[in-house]
Amino acid sequence: MGQKTALGSLLKRIGNSNQGKVVPGWGATPVMAFVGAMLIIFLLIMLNIYNQSVLLQGFSVDWNGV
Repeated sequence: MGQKTALGSLLKRIGNSNQGKVVPGWGATPVMAFVGAMLIIFLLIMLNIYNQSVLLQGFSVDWNGV
């Protein structure tokens, strides 16, 4: 068996206080859905720029400019 220390006791009280408990309801699901949707929109815009479906003035997406 290991030694008990003050730091270990403090960390155990902080880390395990809500272990196994589930809050009823949706929780953070709407926030995560919004963040996911914004990420998908951002990636679609980047893909359109790369495929030159959206042309930007003075912005080249070829490897010759590197």
